[in-house]
Amino acid sequence: QTWFVIKLCLVIVLVMYHLYCGHIVKLFAQGNNQRSHVFYRWFNELPVLLLFAIVILVVVRPLN
Repeated sequence: QTWFVIKLCLVIVLVMYHLYCGHIVKLFAQGNNQRSHVFYRWFNELPVLLLFAIVILVVVRPLN
């Protein structure tokens, strides 16, 4: 069903976000940070929005 595919895609995006965070940690460890604090403030909100969407898709499942 469509809602399941959307939910699965959002979970995959969340996993990719997590892996990218690991890359960012390596850049910080090397001292190669190229981004501002404003970027990280907005970047920090992305998983919250993804998790809201995933939970809504789990709870409000269509009855088709």
